Amino acid sequence: MKAFKLLFISAMILILNSCDDLDKYTKFDLNFTQEVTIKASTSVNLPFNLPTPPVATNSESAFKTNNTSKNLVEEINLKKLQLKVTSPAGEDFSILKSIEVFIMADGMTTEKIAWLDAVPENQSTIILNVSGADLKDFIFADEFSLNVKTVTDEANTRDYKIEIASTFNVNAKLLGI
Repeated sequence: MKAFKLLFISAMILILNSCDDLDKYTKFDLNFTQEVTIKASTSVNLPFNLPTPPVATNSESAFKTNNTSKNLVEEINLKKLQLKVTSPAGEDFSILKSIEVFIMADGMTTEKIAWLDAVPENQSTIILNVSGADLKDFIFADEFSLNVKTVTDEANTRDYKIEIASTFNVNAKLLGI
């Protein structure tokens, strides 16, 4: 009986470790980088939208590179959305009060994917809260766009260039299992 228990426990440990090992073959990240410009303005506490140019997803190619295909993808979530002030040099996000990011693609309803209700001052790089929603239909599309909605809390006299780096986590089935 002790031998059976020991064998059972060993088998369970092996299975659980194998599941972790399999995850690295069924999960991978897709990274996209875009840029948006916040134009100089004297308006304060007024929301304004900053659409980004469309980004080609190249999802079929990315899936193939990661040994999977569209029909095996179970879910795609936004893992991380980071914003960085790239210009003017030495500036930060002090001009912003709040920020929301929406994803859009042809034929789909716009969806809020990230936000920060209180943008910290003196930070040139910020990481937004993410929704956790399944976004695979947006990534399956040929291209998507982001719409950045911001509210300023002080007047800005110069254009700000912001780099948007997004990381999407893809969870696919292994061999259709």
